[in-house]
Amino acid sequence: MATQKEVAELAGVSFITVSRVINGLDNVAPDTRTRVEAAIKELNYHPNRQAQALNHGLTRTLAFVTPRMYELPLYNNFFVMSLLSGVEIQGRELGWDLLLTTDFDLKGQFDFLRVWHQRKVDGLVFVGFQRFPQDQLLTIEEQAIPCVSIADRLESPAISWIDTDNRSAARDAVRRLYERGHRSFAFVGVDPGIDYNPNILERERAVREALAELGMGMEVVLSDSAAPGSGKIAAKRYLALEERPTGIVCGNDSVAFQFMIENASRGVLCPRDYSLVGFDAEPAGRLSSPTLASYKQPLLEMGRRAVRALVDRITVEAWKKETIEFPLSFVEGSSLRDAPGSER
Repeated sequence: MATQKEVAELAGVSFITVSRVINGLDNVAPDTRTRVEAAIKELNYHPNRQAQALNHGLTRTLAFVTPRMYELPLYNNFFVMSLLSGVEIQGRELGWDLLLTTDFDLKGQFDFLRVWHQRKVDGLVFVGFQRFPQDQLLTIEEQAIPCVSIADRLESPAISWIDTDNRSAARDAVRRLYERGHRSFAFVGVDPGIDYNPNILERERAVREALAELGMGMEVVLSDSAAPGSGKIAAKRYLALEERPTGIVCGNDSVAFQFMIENASRGVLCPRDYSLVGFDAEPAGRLSSPTLASYKQPLLEMGRRAVRALVDRITVEAWKKETIEFPLSFVEGSSLRDAPGSER
């Protein structure tokens, strides 16, 4: 197996220069970096991460930590897999390995810090699917553990966060429905006593806020969970209403799909009887009938940005907490139409 010394000899540079290139440091001239990278490739050299950890105290490995809340394969979760792809791509580009850790625990407490305590990683990217335990927050602050949260704006000064502007998007959804003539509204969301999903809860608050400014109220149709398939329960509650709202905002697309299917099975059709706007712009929404109007989060870029923030936290001495909010973009769909009987 090739050594770092052999890479240096082939590239005609010092051992230290090779180390700088391997560790992704900036103080290497572009042409020198190119020569070193070519030598690494030619010799098929792979850094010894264990030796690096001993020498520098780093494993150059990051953890992607996500509670797996439902008894479903992880690849079924569009949101998580999109974030994971961004984390993996950016980590690979910067020369950091990735460790994926999940757990399935509906009643107990998820240990976000397990792989850190096992000394397997240098930092952690969290996905906010479960409320963060206070004792673990204190541990992060006391031990200065490098952490970044996605989709949960943790107030701890020790944790940077990456999120999207759900408030503006939800308000925009109300505006679009209102301009289409809809004057009765419902939000299909989650019961916070069952599911912790800060994004969906923020969207519900923003819809209420926007409707209040219009002098209107809202019939909230709660789903018991944000899990795929849970839209059935929301649909049954919707169908039981004496007067059904025609403008529907769904907390995410997974719930929206099942909501529309269940309603259709009872003869209540979208967009004939109601219009619906979702969140996440899952690819399946382009294939559904009707196609789903939705708001797209830049999940790949969010994952990439989380890694850059985390690597900065690990490697930069004068670190400051980062709070990064991405805009959402609207994706047109035939589920959004004029209100029944509307004259525009």
